Amino acid sequence: LYDYINTPEMQKQAGISVSCGTIYSKMYNQMWYSSLDHSVAVALIIWNFTKDKKQTLSGLFHDIATPVFKHTIDFMNKDYEKQESTEELTTKIICESKEIMNLLQRDGIKVEEISDYHIYPIADNDTPKLSSDRLEYSLSNALFIYKLCDKNTIKTIYNDIVIGENEEDIEELSFKTKQIACEFVKLTSRLSVIYREDRTRYSMQLIADIIKKLNEEKVITKNDLYNMKESDVINIIENSKHKTTFDLWRKSKKVEISKEIPENVYYIHH
Repeated sequence: LYDYINTPEMQKQAGISVSCGTIYSKMYNQMWYSSLDHSVAVALIIWNFTKDKKQTLSGLFHDIATPVFKHTIDFMNKDYEKQESTEELTTKIICESKEIMNLLQRDGIKVEEISDYHIYPIADNDTPKLSSDRLEYSLSNALFIYKLCDKNTIKTIYNDIVIGENEEDIEELSFKTKQIACEFVKLTSRLSVIYREDRTRYSMQLIADIIKKLNEEKVITKNDLYNMKESDVINIIENSKHKTTFDLWRKSKKVEISKEIPENVYYIHH
């Protein structure tokens, strides 16, 4: 996998956090875990269970079209429920990469076999089913980002998983032990609440609105979102008229809640 991992398109993901930008505010206490870390881990999980090169590469590339601040850009695109608005660029980015296309040709693999991980149920499927992508971000978020469990718990969960057939006769990652399956569901349920917390929705929409303003002011283009590191975009924000707003959010430790529409203040309602 190293040849594919070391292409510029994949390395760009090292400058994007899986936290959707929330890592930059004092409302959170998170460690750095990049979109590249996540993508490599998804690929390794798929390889562990399938030993299939095409499925593994589809997992590696599944977030290659991820922009800075990840799903925050889906908020900007008003796709905050499904959060899939940026995925359509995956094939385009792969096809425009000379390095990746040469590697695929070397390995006798067609673009359409690796550009859409949705075609492989072990790689991806709809919730509440279990896939490698969902398994990876659930375990890594629980361990690294939100500190809900330790490595031994992760090991117990991971070692209990096998490939089985679900009620639709389709291959799916499955648990051997009901008790461990229930522990995993409890873990993902806690994460599900965190993903939809007031502070999270507020933070993602605030960043999205600032980037939208910068785009309207022609300070940043939509292409920049796919070619820059988050640190580069933060530098642009810090040198714009939106610096005060962004700095207030970075220093904040909580968000206020109101039943009435607040006046003379930035607010969101999702």
